[in-house]
Amino acid sequence: MIFRFAVWLPFLLAACSPSPTNPADSKVSNIRKDIPSDRQRANGTMKAGITPSCVAISGKYAYVTNSNGGNILVYGMGENGALEALASPPVVSGWGPNMIAIDPMGKFAYTANTDATSVSAFSIDARTGNLKEVRGSPFQAGKNPTFIAIAPSGKYVYVTNYGSTTVSAYAIDRNTGALREIKGSPFESGKAPASIAVDGAGKYVFVANSNSNDVSVFAIGNDGSLEPVRGSPFRTGSGPFAIAVSPGGNHVYVTNSLTTNMSVFSIGENGSLSPVPGSPFQTGMTPLWVTIAPAGKNVYVVNWLGGVSAYSVDPQTGALSQIEGSPFESGHAPKSVTVDPTGKFAYVANGGDNDVTAYEIDASGALIFMKKN
Repeated sequence: MIFRFAVWLPFLLAACSPSPTNPADSKVSNIRKDIPSDRQRANGTMKAGITPSCVAISGKYAYVTNSNGGNILVYGMGENGALEALASPPVVSGWGPNMIAIDPMGKFAYTANTDATSVSAFSIDARTGNLKEVRGSPFQAGKNPTFIAIAPSGKYVYVTNYGSTTVSAYAIDRNTGALREIKGSPFESGKAPASIAVDGAGKYVFVANSNSNDVSVFAIGNDGSLEPVRGSPFRTGSGPFAIAVSPGGNHVYVTNSLTTNMSVFSIGENGSLSPVPGSPFQTGMTPLWVTIAPAGKNVYVVNWLGGVSAYSVDPQTGALSQIEGSPFESGHAPKSVTVDPTGKFAYVANGGDNDVTAYEIDASGALIFMKKN
């Protein structure tokens, strides 16, 4: 029974999100205009589609996947970080797009279509932000593809197949964005592989295996193939779901979704993992997503039942200290948090409110609801 619950956790959470059509279920619909914080939240929130799951940023545009809408919305980004609705219609993807990832050059975008066993690929018009599906898309994946990681070189895409025990690996055609599955793919990981990350040097792939309660680490071959490192997999907490690697490639952060904590590991020379002092660190209830700010000074965790936890990072050990005011308010059933490349703004996809909330990030790393334009 534990196995089944862990495997279907993200899908159960999506199905249980409060309906945005019922005013009693939506904080946005019940905002009191005489409360400054609520006014700020109203001004920093943009309606999205049905169960928004992930926000990705490229240039002056933000892309939001709607996991129960089967599409992607494109927003403009003002200089103050505010999202601006565009006239362009939603872009159709495969059904159940859980995550969207953009290659390092900002040329291509990819969605993991959880309910369609596929990966959709799009070219990005840098001038307009428009997406155009590339020839041959969608590309076949394994069962319930959920998370995507792109190598820093822009040569390879890695996709976890959450409904199985594997990771699919693809080479990217640098001209068209089309995907070609790498020889040997899919590669065995653990039970219910969820989030996936690649270190900044492009040497290792890290996979959080939700039902194995461990993290698999792979060395990346010259052809993009994956080979488990010695000692892999490495034990973590219960229901590891989201994973992120520090910009310097020294530490790995893993949310344990069936608890209220996050494990932090140091990365050894061969990719091996060892817990840092003080790990695991306290989060809110059901931590589902972790993001590290580009400078590596702050870490943000989305708690499905408890807003966004924010931390400062010890640069030597990777240990975490909660920032004053954490956890910060979000909408209902938040599913992900994204920090823009400048490190000035953060965006939370609220699956239960069908919207995205924008924040300013102050010098301490605290989240402040976006002010009115």
